[in-house]
Amino acid sequence: MARPREFDEEEVLDKAMELFWTKGFERTSIQDLCQYTGVHRGSMYDTFGDKNELFLASLDRYRRLSKERLFLVLEQPGDPKELLITFFENIIDGALDTGKQRRGCFIANTAMDLAAFDVKVASRVEANLLDMENMFYTFLLRAQQEGKLKSNYNLRELSRFLMGIKQGMHVMSKTATDRATLQDIYKIAMSFFM
Repeated sequence: MARPREFDEEEVLDKAMELFWTKGFERTSIQDLCQYTGVHRGSMYDTFGDKNELFLASLDRYRRLSKERLFLVLEQPGDPKELLITFFENIIDGALDTGKQRRGCFIANTAMDLAAFDVKVASRVEANLLDMENMFYTFLLRAQQEGKLKSNYNLRELSRFLMGIKQGMHVMSKTATDRATLQDIYKIAMSFFM
């Protein structure tokens, strides 16, 4: 009879995601993962498969958490401009959190490091970006219906633009130390349509 698992899979997956996000796929070893999560190598393989499968599961976990945490603010009632400012300020807060070691966005990092070389990783990155685009689209559609957009841009194109702004802010936040620098990015972008 198999022994019951002595760890919470989601908790271990969260820790693995954090380690991959901080160190990257290549610089993270199975031994690092075992030490950081507190899970023995055999249990790690039995539960999550090899390092590549654990990385893919980490990307999937990040996708779910992004929807639940980051984009939730855009679903709230209120002035769309203020909601979008709050969204971008939350990104800056996370980016400038010194405890997070200026790690940027897990998806952006993965897109730059691995997506061109691994079809499974690329499909996860693409799915995450499509989710992001759709969440921005839904937000902008509501803002348009409320008469809060001051431009006639195509909403799909505008959604992709906002996605690019968000991802660019994450990349810049890896070296920018001044909050105002990051704020300038979204303020100029928003001035075109809100």
